Parts: sequence; C-alpha cells; structure tokens
Amino acid sequence: MRWLALVSIALLGCSEPEPPPTLLEVPAFELTSQAGDAFGSEQLQGEVWIANFIFTRCPTICPLLTSQMKGLTDSLADTPVRFVSFSVDPANDTPAVLTEYAERHGADTARWTFLTGDNHALQDVVVEGLRVRMGNEPDETGNILHGSHFVLVDGTGTIRGYYQSNVEGLRDIATDARTLTDSH
Repeated sequence: MRWLALVSIALLGCSEPEPPPTLLEVPAFELTSQAGDAFGSEQLQGEVWIANFIFTRCPTICPLLTSQMKGLTDSLADTPVRFVSFSVDPANDTPAVLTEYAERHGADTARWTFLTGDNHALQDVVVEGLRVRMGNEPDETGNILHGSHFVLVDGTGTIRGYYQSNVEGLRDIATDARTLTDSH
C-alpha cells in the first residue's frame, strides 16, 4: 500500500497544467499593420496571441514593455503563438514609424505585428474589446495613459488572462500560452 501512495504522489507532479480561465470575447476588429496592410481578428482566427500596448515616442515604460515582448517571442519561439502590439498613439505611429520601431527592437514581424489605426477604432478594440485603459492625448510629460500588462487571447478570440509585466507575470503568460497551444 505504501508504494501505491508514493506512485500517486509522483503522478500528481506529472499532471497537465490547467488551461487558464475563459474571460471575455474580443469583438471583431480591423486595424493597420506596420506593413500598411489591414490586420485584425480575421488574421488572428485560430491563433493563440499575446497583446501589449505601446507607443513609439513613449518616454517611460514602453521600451521595457517592448523588450519584455521580445523576450516572450524568444522564449516561445518553438510555439505557434502570435504577438500583437497595439499603438495608443495613432496620430504619430504610422505604419512607417511602426516598421522602424519594430526593426530597432529586433521584432520578428512574421510573428509579431504592430497595429495602428484611427483613434476611434483603437479605442474600440483596446478599451471596449480588450478592456485595457487607454488615453487620448499625451500629458505634459509626453506620456499617454495605457495598460502596462499583457493579455493572452486564445484561438477563438477569447481573453484567457491579464498578466503583470514582471518576472512572475511573464513566466505565467508563457506557461499559459504553451498550455493553450498544446491543447489544440
């Protein structure tokens, strides 16, 4: 009997991780990629994706968020996960500006897309769809209010989690993204 208890304990450590909970559906959207092409929910259908929120003139946290996203693309290189950075400064962040930003940060644009569009369309997807705060105008320091966390979305367009941009949050989103891609 003692060996049965030991086997049971050993097997507990081998169990599959639980998938993250289902939260909210992201409504259909279409914005413009750094390449100048229409890009949105249609191109992401069936894909697990990670989103973050940046702007290229950001004087504070955006370079760190972009570096962290780059780290996620590297650590999840063996998975079919896609990465999407939403600009919260569409007046400045044109496709050409986003292309230069992506190149400067070593982004693999085959997997990582930078999106812009008109302010109303961005507000719809970021605030209403992904439920992330986003300001309209830069403040006196040049900063635009936006979320500093990451969002995990599954292949059906359902949000599966919000993750802090710290070591634990980045580890957790990578683990949950792997779990979602493994369950397909």
